[in-house]
Amino acid sequence: MVIASDISSAHSGRIRNFLAATIGFIGNVVLFAGIALLGGLATSWYMIEVGSPLTTVKVGPWVSWPAIGTPNADPYTRAHMARQGSMPISGTLARVWEARTDDTGQRLHSSCDYAVVGRGLNDGFWTIAVFDDSGQLIPNAAGRYAFNSSSIMRAPDGSFHVSLSRDARPGNWLPTSGAGRFKVVLTLLEAGDGLGPDGTGLPEIRRVACR
Repeated sequence: MVIASDISSAHSGRIRNFLAATIGFIGNVVLFAGIALLGGLATSWYMIEVGSPLTTVKVGPWVSWPAIGTPNADPYTRAHMARQGSMPISGTLARVWEARTDDTGQRLHSSCDYAVVGRGLNDGFWTIAVFDDSGQLIPNAAGRYAFNSSSIMRAPDGSFHVSLSRDARPGNWLPTSGAGRFKVVLTLLEAGDGLGPDGTGLPEIRRVACR
């Protein structure tokens, strides 16, 4: 009886060890699969939302997707276009630069005032506008949404200054209202004087004050 009991206990122990090992293996597989899935989703989100050196050109706070709106756009660029939810201008006709941060890398937010200062862009046609974080124009009582190369006021030296603020400012002012996070979009139909082909010479975005 003692021997039979010992054999039964040993058999039960082996079963418990087998079950524990199996459960541990399954748990490790599930954990690995979960990590891989989350890592893949995070990487895909980054490539679509932020881009990489393979899909974007970055100059200071400005980012451009050169292949956007072209037949040879890569899958991430196409997904970025779909994410924006708007009809893009072909990259063969115009160059679009977006800025979501100021020159120090801080996220643009309507609780702060900014100065967009440009010293080039004297030739060709271009527009500068402000959109909320979802890509929509920011509603405002003044009905101001954008300036272009013809309507913007310049200093005697040819430079221009655009104020981004919730409250009215003299000169070139674009309201940010209560948009929260927002972005600045510069669309160039021609490069213009003072702007290099790699984007050097793009306007500065300086944070002036925050509330």
